[in-house]
Amino acid sequence: MRKPLLFILSLMFVSSIYAQELKFLGGLNLSRYSIYPEVYQDIYGFQYNDKSNFKMGSVIGCGIEFPFTKKITFGIEALYIQKGSKIKTESPSIEIYSAPKEYTLSTISFPILLRTRFLKGSSPYILGGGEFSFIISHRYINILNGQGRDSLDIKENTHNFDYGLVFGFGFEIKIEEHSFFIEGRYHLGIKNISKVYQRYESIKTNAIVVVMGFKI
Repeated sequence: MRKPLLFILSLMFVSSIYAQELKFLGGLNLSRYSIYPEVYQDIYGFQYNDKSNFKMGSVIGCGIEFPFTKKITFGIEALYIQKGSKIKTESPSIEIYSAPKEYTLSTISFPILLRTRFLKGSSPYILGGGEFSFIISHRYINILNGQGRDSLDIKENTHNFDYGLVFGFGFEIKIEEHSFFIEGRYHLGIKNISKVYQRYESIKTNAIVVVMGFKI
């Protein structure tokens, strides 16, 4: 993991010398897992349904942008993103108490995005592209009836990387040679990050991301 990470960071550093703009950004995200199977049965034939809900995390990082035209730019970013999910188990067969579960996934993400502006100067824009992420930690947290939290490291059961698509929109405000921006994005994970089958055969990441930043 270290060699490809160092290579990408080195590439970004060298590329930044020739980039039109260097930017810094931070924000929040609401993420959840797409899990399979959601419905399952125990050995007694009782049916259970796992509901995946959003969990809040943080985003921080930097990036570089290269102009293709006056309205289209190509950008590479390096972001630390906290993803994860909250999961609650329900049963139509019996009334049960199931401790809420949380998954916390920490990643170093490298989105590669195209942005298309609609106007010169300050302007709304749309964006799209893909991302490749290195997974640096993954923890499973079981909330014990409000009395405590049982945390388990499940990194060994998780692949080392994730990849997916990114699309969204934003608005940029030009102030002389610099600019400020705000973006809304949707990160759609494609890869199954679960390496060892335990409860779920497939876990994929999804996140709604809102970031603000500035370019110099």
